[in-house]
Amino acid sequence: MKKLLITIVSEQTIQNVLCIDYFKPDALLMVSTDRMGEKIDFIASGLKRISKDFDFSEERGNLYIINVNPESPADVEEKIENWFKDYKNQHGNQFDEIIANVTGGTKMMSLGLFNAVKSKANRSAIKTNIVYIPIYSNKIVDLSENCTGSKNCEPSSDVIRRLNIIQYLESNGIRLISQNDYIFNDGFNNSYEPVKLAFHTADISRFIMQNYNSLKNFLASLFHELKILSLPFNKKNKPCPIDIRCTFAAENHEFTIKLIEELFNFHYLKQCLTVAPYISENKNLKVNIAVEITEPVTVRHYVDGNKNLNVNINGEIAKHEFEFLTGGWLERFCFNELYELKEQGIFNDIGINVRVKNVSKGKEAENEFDILFAYNNNLYMVECKSLNQGHDSETDILYKISALQVDLGRLTTKSFLTSTASENIMDKDNPDEIKEALIKRAKLLNCSIIKPSDLINIRKQIKEKLKIN
Repeated sequence: MKKLLITIVSEQTIQNVLCIDYFKPDALLMVSTDRMGEKIDFIASGLKRISKDFDFSEERGNLYIINVNPESPADVEEKIENWFKDYKNQHGNQFDEIIANVTGGTKMMSLGLFNAVKSKANRSAIKTNIVYIPIYSNKIVDLSENCTGSKNCEPSSDVIRRLNIIQYLESNGIRLISQNDYIFNDGFNNSYEPVKLAFHTADISRFIMQNYNSLKNFLASLFHELKILSLPFNKKNKPCPIDIRCTFAAENHEFTIKLIEELFNFHYLKQCLTVAPYISENKNLKVNIAVEITEPVTVRHYVDGNKNLNVNINGEIAKHEFEFLTGGWLERFCFNELYELKEQGIFNDIGINVRVKNVSKGKEAENEFDILFAYNNNLYMVECKSLNQGHDSETDILYKISALQVDLGRLTTKSFLTSTASENIMDKDNPDEIKEALIKRAKLLNCSIIKPSDLINIRKQIKEKLKIN
């Protein structure tokens, strides 16, 4: 049986990919416009990530493209009818089944395709279906039949396929930046170094999150001291020597000292050089906590009236440890908490430190996502910001999310901002409420902000926001 799928090409490519994957046609007729030409390549690329059996191209004779006037249903209908005539003249045989996907494009394009397929002149196929995929539904609605015994519904079929991150990205013209991108074909796993490091630091990152209020002044000082070193990390990942002193305010000296000792006693920092072979022969970090009471000092523009502690840290530090101690711990904490939802079969895929490149013409740009996850054929991003960013205004904290949308378009269905920076997020007059200006800005970006106090329960928070039972 020879099956033809006719589909409209538009900005939204995922519905096309899901429909083609569901029906598995022998041939494709793409109804497109001059502006949407590259989207066809993106759809083909996404399909190849799903299965090597999907190999549609004009050269192979199983992909046909017609460009139409997007605001003229008559033009769409005429060009489809002409295509059928030309196909019959060239090949003689017709199709046993024709499926028309009217989901994408303008309303005029959908109407033109609908009329063309309903036309008797084009209904030589034994079976003709007109289908539609409602957004966010994962259902294919058949518009060519009526529900038995009801006037208010159309029969529908469930879309079983759940796209992983690379399938979703490539369907939208986004490439993962990796020398071995084949490792992502079945989803992100510990073959990808950032995922491996996140798994390895699950316990220590959770420890920091659980004790953040007691450690935040130390972490702020540590961030400052490490950043001003401008350590010369190179591509060979050779560790760099450090010898720094962190000076910070602490309400309870003994308890703070105990927490810092516990922090640097975790395997990742105590035996950090066993993480990767290329640093196995280097020295471990050594921490010397000097209980020196000094006058208050300014740490990243933060002045506290308490007496201060001095913590001396010396040894060698690798780039991934540097990134962890200067804020990467929050990304790894959030990743590990949300990874549980993948383990439970709720999320289809989740990645951390995902570097991508937009290959759309005129929009070429490289970016990095802190966390991406795929759920029900939609893509979501989580942006993580640790510490208080003294230079950020109420809206600047959302800058990266805004910039990603400029560079990549509305690639993600929704985004989430997670931050420990209470001063940047919470209202001074109403400490339990997020700043109104930030809420308004986030709404424009389709972003949900998770309160710093709720971060420890990020898995529960995101499940609630996505209405996952």
